[in-house]
Amino acid sequence: MKDLNNSVDLTYKLSIFGVKGVGKTTLIHRYITNIFDVNVKSTLGAAIHVKYLKIDNKTVLIQIWDFGGEEKYRFLLPSYAYGTFGAIFMYDTTNKETLNNFKEWISIFKSGLREDKLEIPILLVGGKTDLLNQRSCFKEDLEKIIQSNLFFNIMECSSKTGENVDKVFRILLEEIMKRISLIE
Repeated sequence: MKDLNNSVDLTYKLSIFGVKGVGKTTLIHRYITNIFDVNVKSTLGAAIHVKYLKIDNKTVLIQIWDFGGEEKYRFLLPSYAYGTFGAIFMYDTTNKETLNNFKEWISIFKSGLREDKLEIPILLVGGKTDLLNQRSCFKEDLEKIIQSNLFFNIMECSSKTGENVDKVFRILLEEIMKRISLIE
């Protein structure tokens, strides 16, 4: 590939947020490196990850902004949300409590967006599906959340097995591109 700095056609900022320990950083690490690392450390504040993709013969740079899920970092979320094209709110399928404050998380996140960008696509993603015997979030738990219309779609994945990891980001990018009329 030629010098990527001179050949980037599109750049998108994506944000991923949710309660501490749901697997946000592990998901990003798996997506970027295709490696599952059990020793990933909790994000302190925020971290930015970068990946280059080819979509429809265009080089796309995605910046993935990973927000620490600890309460003490939540005040940072609005300022880091600015400029985001699409987001992932992540929960842990083995811990129903990670869904408890989803409306508050979305509200805090959206408070940092420009007024004309409030309707960006947000994908609800459940992680840790490989832990079948520990699952505590079921379809009936998600019905109220789906009815909130805060999310354009919902899916589940496993960073450990790689199941749906690429698909999570592809679906979000496709939705972004549809909304700005780059694809149908």
